[in-house]
Amino acid sequence: MRFMKFRIAAAAAALACAIAAPIQTASAQTVDAIKKGGVLKIGSQVAQVPWGFSDSSNKLTGFDIELGEMLAKDLGVKLEVTPVTSSNRVAALLTGQVDVLAAVMGIFADRQKVVLFSRPYTTNDTIYIGKTSANIKGWNELNGVRVGVPRGTPQDIAITKAAPAGAIIQRFDDDAGTVQALIAGQVDMIGGAATQVPNIAQVVGPGKYEEKFIVARAYNAFAVRPQSREWATYLSEFVARKLASGELPALYKKWIGGELGKMPDTGEGEGALPVSMVQ
Repeated sequence: MRFMKFRIAAAAAALACAIAAPIQTASAQTVDAIKKGGVLKIGSQVAQVPWGFSDSSNKLTGFDIELGEMLAKDLGVKLEVTPVTSSNRVAALLTGQVDVLAAVMGIFADRQKVVLFSRPYTTNDTIYIGKTSANIKGWNELNGVRVGVPRGTPQDIAITKAAPAGAIIQRFDDDAGTVQALIAGQVDMIGGAATQVPNIAQVVGPGKYEEKFIVARAYNAFAVRPQSREWATYLSEFVARKLASGELPALYKKWIGGELGKMPDTGEGEGALPVSMVQ
């Protein structure tokens, strides 16, 4: 990759317009068009360690960012990263602001109705996190507990479906805001990724917060516009090559830790959906 262009202000303004008006899906994206344009426009979350964040030298890095660099190199083009959040990422894709999402996008049935997924490139466990001193092991023990979740995410969907009696659900715009609410004492517990536990420990100290129970195992994948079948196929083949070469397992070990688990070889159908909730 020759350089990375990081746009914030323009993306925020454009996304605000997209949210204010009905979404009109942009035309299909093709591999040839991206190569001819010389730029890969990728939407990633940039405030969620370890997926995307700025390091101590203010360099954008993380699992999805390095994956984007890998993809741009494979295409022979420059990389342009547009910051997105869990609530606006699909709008950014469908309105043509980005060519593809590598934005902690788990494959779920509702999302499959509006975007086209490549085969998954990593696993991502969804859990609930709370104080170590709190004796909470499942949905039935959330009576009177203030639970924070990022709006529209798997953890939001899970707690909405479970509807534990007496749980006080508070929704936030993104993961960073949800974690901050936990640290600030605005909520007692949050839904998030397993990777957030060590991140919280770095801020408040080890041993204060822990995983309380697992909700599901999801599979993260590239997402493209629903009519971009050729582009999705290219991305699936790219993932297959990087799994075979060992580059994706190495990326997982670097940013997530441990060994990358077995994943479905498609982003469609039942085999690509998350496992059942663990209650």
